Amino acid sequence: MIDTGVNRTVVAARALDETLRAQLVIELSSGFKGPLIHPDSAGYDVARAVWNGMIDKHPGLIARCVDTKDVVIAVNAARRLGVAVAVRGGGHSVAGKSHVDGGLTIDLSLMRRVQVDVAQHVVHAEGGCLLKDLDEATEPHGLAVPLGTVSETGLGGLALGGGAGWLTRKHGLTCDNFHSVEVVTANGEIVEASPERHPSLFWALRGGSGNFGIVTRFTLRAHRLGPPMRIGVSLYRPEDAAQALGEYAALAPTLPRIVGWHGALKRHMPPLPFVPDHLVGERLLMLFSMWLADAGDPESVKYAERLCRTGNPCLTTMTVLPFGTGMQKALDPEFADGHRYYTKQFHLGALSTEIVRLLVDFWATMPMRGEAQIIQLGGAMTDVPEDGSAFANRAVPWWLNVVLHWDDAACDDAYFDQTREFAVKLTPHVAPGAYINSLNADEADRVVDAYGGPQKYTRLGRLKARYDPHNLFRINHNIEPVHLSTAAGSR
Repeated sequence: MIDTGVNRTVVAARALDETLRAQLVIELSSGFKGPLIHPDSAGYDVARAVWNGMIDKHPGLIARCVDTKDVVIAVNAARRLGVAVAVRGGGHSVAGKSHVDGGLTIDLSLMRRVQVDVAQHVVHAEGGCLLKDLDEATEPHGLAVPLGTVSETGLGGLALGGGAGWLTRKHGLTCDNFHSVEVVTANGEIVEASPERHPSLFWALRGGSGNFGIVTRFTLRAHRLGPPMRIGVSLYRPEDAAQALGEYAALAPTLPRIVGWHGALKRHMPPLPFVPDHLVGERLLMLFSMWLADAGDPESVKYAERLCRTGNPCLTTMTVLPFGTGMQKALDPEFADGHRYYTKQFHLGALSTEIVRLLVDFWATMPMRGEAQIIQLGGAMTDVPEDGSAFANRAVPWWLNVVLHWDDAACDDAYFDQTREFAVKLTPHVAPGAYINSLNADEADRVVDAYGGPQKYTRLGRLKARYDPHNLFRINHNIEPVHLSTAAGSR
C-alpha cells in the first residue's frame, strides 16, 4: 500500500446468500432483458467457465446484458444492495478477474455488435466484443484496429489496460486509438468520454483498466492494412538461440516503425502453416518479422529476407497471410480455453547478454507448454507522452511475456516455483513497470508499479474517488479511491 497522506473510503461488498440473491433478482426484474444465470441454472458451469482453467469461481448470479440499459440496471441494483461486482468481457483475465465468488457478474458477452464506418475509418464495437469480431468486420474493407495477439481475447479488458499487439509499432496501443467510449459509471450514469467530453475520465480509461466504469461501446480509429500481411520467419534450435537473440538485440533498435520483429521461445512448436512436420513439437526459438503496411511493397521482401539471415536458423521462410483472419488467429490453438495458465511479464530496457542467458536457460529446461515472448515495442507507442494517458512506462523497447500452461493440477506447485525462481533471478536486470493485463492474482505487489508508480497511481486514485467513490468496481487490478481529507481540502 502506498502512503499518499490522504484518506480512502472502502465499503465492504456482500456475497449473495439466498435472501440477497432473491432481492437482487427482484431489483433486476424491472426492465433487465438479458438472461439471469444462478447456481441452479442448467448453463451455470458453462457461463462461469473462463479462459484460464485454473480459475474456479462461483458467482452468486450472472447477469448477461444485451444492451447498455441492462448494464445500467445491473450496476444500480448492485450498488443499492451493496453486492460485490465483477465485469466479464471476453473472460481472458489470467488472474480470474472476470468473476467474483458469491457476487454478481455483469456479463457483456452477448454485446458483440460491430459497425464499420469505412469512409471515416472508424469502428464502433460493443463492450463484449472479442478481437476477432473487429477483425472479421474490418478485414473486408482493408482496415484494421490495433489490437492484441490472440483473437479470442476480449476487447474491453485488453483495451482498457492498454492493448499492445502486432500493430503497436506502427499505430500505437489500442487505447491510443480511442475516439470515444460510452461508459456506465458506478452511479449508473451513461457517459460519453472523449478528449472533448469528460477528458479526465477519458485519460483514466486509457490504461486504467476496469476501475472507472463499464465500457459498453468503444469507438476506435481503424487504419489501412492489407488484408494480406508479409511475415518472415526464422527458427532456431536451442544451441543456436543465444546467438540469434544477441544479434536480434543489436539489430532490432535500428528498424523503422513499419517493421515489427518479435521472438518466441516455444516449448512445443505448434503446427503453424509455415512449420514443416518434422519440426512440430520441437523446442525452438522463432523470430518473426512483420511488414506493417502494403505486403506488395518490395521493401517488405527486402526486410523479411534480411532479418531471416539472423544467426544460424534451421529454417527460414517468408509468407503472406491475411492479417485479421490469419496472423491474428495464429496463436489461438496454442492458447486455447481451459488450460491452466500462469504468466510473468517484464519490461526490458535492454535485451542484455545476462537476460538472454537467464531466459535461454529457463526455456531450455521448462517442462510446461507455452512460450516466452519477446515483444519489440517503441515506434508509435512512444508518440504519446508519459502523462498523456493512464497507461504507463511507454518508453521501454521490449516486453518479455512468459505465458505458460499445463493441464494437471498436481503440477501447479512445482511449475509455480520454477517460474517464480526464474522471475527472482531476472528481476535485478529488468526495467521498472509491468503490463497490467498480464499480472497474475499473486502479483498485487506490482500493481502500483504497473500503473506508473506512486504519483501516477495517486492521480488515478483521485479520479477513482470522483467516478467510483465507494470502489464498486474493485474486482480488478484495483485502484483504490483516494479521498482528500477535510483538513487537506481546507489548506
